[in-house]
Amino acid sequence: MNKKIVLGIETSCDDTSIAIIEKTDELKVLSLISYDQEASLKKWGGVVPEVAARNHLTKLPSLLDESFKNLEYTINDVDLIGVTVTPGLLGPLLTGLNCAKSLSLVYKKPILPVNHLYAHLEAIHIDQNISYPYLGLLVSGGHSIYFWVESKSSFVVLGSTIDDAAGEAFDKGANLLGLGYPGGQNIDKKAKLGNKDRFEFPIGLKSSADCRLSFSGLKTALRVFLDKNKFAPDSQDFYDLCASYQEAIVKALSLKLRYAIKKVKEEFNTKDFQIVVGGGVACNSALRETLQQKYNDVYFVSPKYCTDNGAMIANYALINQDDALSYPKSLELDARGRFINKKDYL
Repeated sequence: MNKKIVLGIETSCDDTSIAIIEKTDELKVLSLISYDQEASLKKWGGVVPEVAARNHLTKLPSLLDESFKNLEYTINDVDLIGVTVTPGLLGPLLTGLNCAKSLSLVYKKPILPVNHLYAHLEAIHIDQNISYPYLGLLVSGGHSIYFWVESKSSFVVLGSTIDDAAGEAFDKGANLLGLGYPGGQNIDKKAKLGNKDRFEFPIGLKSSADCRLSFSGLKTALRVFLDKNKFAPDSQDFYDLCASYQEAIVKALSLKLRYAIKKVKEEFNTKDFQIVVGGGVACNSALRETLQQKYNDVYFVSPKYCTDNGAMIANYALINQDDALSYPKSLELDARGRFINKKDYL
């Protein structure tokens, strides 16, 4: 039986995550252990790169040990290491990459450098049967992008945000509302108690017939609204405000998905395809409900694989194992903060 054991390391932002997956006839996530820094970062109202990097450095050794604790395998049995190298915060990225390099040096293991944006969408393959090509909507704290995913190695950008990401709009909006960090989850909870049609907020680039997004004006509109209106945090008015603000984000993503679908049909001459939604914001309950109601063949990455996690990194490394770099070439890898093309990692 052909068996592959893959270790995944994710440290692109504030989540420290390690996973071990096994592939025989089917894929199994043997271990997925993550440490989030929400408690330590709450006082800052968001992620502080240097603080996040130090937390990664502290947690990685213990998470690595814990990952193998109840398994029949050891690090010696690992066939491949997948590690996030782009995009993200440079300090945190380098922390995870240096961990992977150290393991490669000591145990002579190959490394597959991972673009974690691609990994977010490809995480759909962990527990769902999706075929190529598909239209992918990646919505996270730092990115909001529509992709045409032609294959495991071909991701065509159809449109993206020209300023802020949907996740940032949630986090900054929550900060203005006094809900703290993590913003998206907190707004979603309050919004479930409110009327989404109570207040009207702008949808960026609404009149442009393309799949570009913009959320900076929405945040400004919320700040202006709050300057004029003061609601108690446990009032119905406040719940309605949260629901209305969230609805503006969801409407923008839904509207632009329609243009992304149109673009695929026109430019790629493809009529039948599935839609995959991944990234941390894909956990949002309103977004899931809206897209599933409005569009056919929409599939969401399972919530446990939506946020930054090692399983999606290991899965992407497995899918693209032929591109792995063997020791000592693996030690030449570097990390880059900005979204780059797959072949630019070295």
